[in-house]
Parts: sequence; C-alpha cells; structure tokens
Amino acid sequence: MRTAFLLSALVTLAACDQEYNISSDPDAYGKPNPAVLETPKRTDRVLQITSPEVDVLWVVDNSCSMSEEQEAIASNFPQFMEYFLDSSLDYHIGVVSTDMDDPQQSGLLRPAGGGMRWIDTETDDALARFREMSRLGTDGSADEKGRAAAFTALELRAENDGFLRGEKAGLHIIVVSDEDDYSGANPITINEFVEYLLNLKEDPELVTFSSVVGPPTGCGGGGIFDEAEPGDDYFAITEQVGGVMHSICTEDWSRTLDDLGLLASGLKQEFFLAELPVPGTIEVTVIDQGADFELQEGRDWDYNEGRNSITLTDYTPPPLAQIEITYELLKGQQP
Repeated sequence: MRTAFLLSALVTLAACDQEYNISSDPDAYGKPNPAVLETPKRTDRVLQITSPEVDVLWVVDNSCSMSEEQEAIASNFPQFMEYFLDSSLDYHIGVVSTDMDDPQQSGLLRPAGGGMRWIDTETDDALARFREMSRLGTDGSADEKGRAAAFTALELRAENDGFLRGEKAGLHIIVVSDEDDYSGANPITINEFVEYLLNLKEDPELVTFSSVVGPPTGCGGGGIFDEAEPGDDYFAITEQVGGVMHSICTEDWSRTLDDLGLLASGLKQEFFLAELPVPGTIEVTVIDQGADFELQEGRDWDYNEGRNSITLTDYTPPPLAQIEITYELLKGQQP
C-alpha cells in the first residue's frame, strides 16, 4: 500500500513540475502575448460635383484708397466669369459696398440694370454689367464694415429678396478691402457671423468666405498697392468657414480672380477627412476617366490639421472625378 502511494505522489509531482516549469517550450501552451494588431486604415471617397445654383456676393471696399483695387477687379473679372458663362450653372452675382453709414448703401446690392440688383444667366452683357457694379467709387465711409454689410445684404435688406436662395444653392462671399473689418457687434458679432455661415445650409461646404485683404505683415511693396492694413478679422472668418485667402497687395489680379471663380463655381480643392489621421500616413489618389494617379504631399496638396482636410494646391479635379484619401486612424478612433 505504501509503495503504491509513493509512486502515485511521484507521478503527480512530475506532472506539476512539467506544467509550471518556465523553461518548458512555450509553444506547447500558447504564446505569452497576443500578436501585435495592424493599425487600421480608412479610405474616404469623394466625387467631384458642383451645385447647380450658386449665389456669389462681392463685398468691395469703397473708401478713398480703393480706386486701383476696384479697377483691378473690374479689369480681371473675365477670369472669374470663365467658370460661369456658357456653363450649366444657375448663378446670381451681386456687389455691395463696405459703407454701413450711408442708408443708400448699407447692405443694399448695387443696381445691375433692368431693375435687377444682381446679374444672372439672363443678364445681357454680364461682364459689362459687373464692371459698372464693381466700380463703386471712393467716397464711402472710412470705417469699413464688410462683415456687417454681408450679413445685412443677405438677411436685413428686403430690396435684396431673391438673391439668396435655398438649401441646395451654394453661397460664396468675397471681401476685397485694404483695411480690417470694423463691424464690431452690430448687427452681429464675428463669432455669431461664423456660426451663421456654418449653419446657413444643411451642407456647410456649400458656403465659403474668401478674403482678398492685407496680409499679416502689410504690403510695403512700394507699388501702386503699397498700403494695406492686415485683414486679421477677415482671415479669421475664412479659416473657420473655408474659402480663398489672397493678398490685396498683388498687382497681378488674374490669378486671384481665377481662384475665386474656381471656388465659386463649386469645383472643390479642399476635401475633409471623415476621421483623424496618423500624421504622415495620408495618401491622395485621383481617378478620372478610368485613369488614376497619386498626388504628393507638399507638392500637390497640404494637410490642415485644424480643419482636418487636405487642400490641393495647383490642381482641381474635373467634374465627376473621384478623389480617394487613404490614411491610418489616429489612436483612440481604432475599433
């Protein structure tokens, strides 16, 4: 009996020693740690389309220092209109001054002839009409209030009814001024104005606010456009709402008007990501008419972390092109 008991105990100890011996082959019991998971990737696919209806509001400074700039807009306007004339776009293009002191201006759209206050697809000689509208003169108030003028034109002047259209119509505001905005809180603060624009349409991408104003360092170029106050408030709105930012100091306005026309026509150069990416992992590919090609960061596009978007620099995908944006998901978003 004692012999049988001892044999049983030795067998049990041997089994336990084998089970808990850390020098044993780990593969027999499974690996001690799970395999490292790959970082998940996401691909956003965007189809390049335009809105069939587009409303464009130009807000032009008409103070005493703006004669050359007004002439530059009028002379280069054909660059802007290339995207509208003979297109399928249903457009409204209006002009308002930054003068909010004169009741005959203060948010009132400039006459476009024929009893209309904007040009559209039915306007005869739209280029000539716009030249007249954009040459506002230089007798306006020295307290330029572009933000107040834009909001008043869109919401508070009954004479402008019909210019701003519904949910499906794009709205593009373009401010041209050599001074910063002095609207203050009347009739709306800058934060309220940003919220107004971001919530005006069901799709916030249908609304932009572009600034052609003095750069942060001023001009100082010594040319005919040598004086301009930094348009900090205007740039702040553009950064939050989206749009084109150009310096008013340039003497060649063709590129400026071309960029503004491209944006207002609805062809996008900025594309928002659905999730937050791991920096340096974004890949952008355009597929157009069956051919695909990859765009390079820093050369063809830049990433805006604050807006979580990529912006193409010198290239605009044509209508119906597909833009694919692939990236690794930032930690915290991974399933």
